[in-house]
Amino acid sequence: MLTSRVARRIAGGFALAGMAVLLPVTALAAPAGPGHRAAPPVPAACTSGNTRVWIGLPGDGTAGATFYQLQFSNIGRRPCTFFGFPGVSAIRANGHQAGLGAGRTGVPRLVVLIPGATAHAVLRVTDAGAVCAHPVRTATLKVFPPGQRHAQFVPLATEACLHQRVLRVRPVTRGTGIPGFTIR
Repeated sequence: MLTSRVARRIAGGFALAGMAVLLPVTALAAPAGPGHRAAPPVPAACTSGNTRVWIGLPGDGTAGATFYQLQFSNIGRRPCTFFGFPGVSAIRANGHQAGLGAGRTGVPRLVVLIPGATAHAVLRVTDAGAVCAHPVRTATLKVFPPGQRHAQFVPLATEACLHQRVLRVRPVTRGTGIPGFTIR
């Protein structure tokens, strides 16, 4: 049988053990002291209402492919973010898609755009004549900025193959892509 003195010691031990467990948790939840700043909140994703898509011309050609800089500008009043790859497909003059949508290559990173800033994604257009026997002319690109469900159309006359892929896109990265200078 426990005496009241032993019971108090056991209860005190449990209380100390409980405080030892809770102390680190409360320390983590406590506000940072002077000189320590909390990380700023990450802005919301860019939306179709605050994004304008355009293309940096001319393209940068190599043997068998041309590289274009797809530009994504924040035309809104607040910072916003992009993460990932744009969806890109070639569209014929009749409004129908030609070939498969762009394949993806590279590792995405979060890009924060302040109002007026631009990010870019490199688009590779393979020479359709090297891929298929009967390339078709295309008039525009249909571009879905990362995380968005509304496409924007960008004029770009090129060639595609009806049942094959000639487009490949890299993830959106910070800064304006400069034709002939931005690394592929």
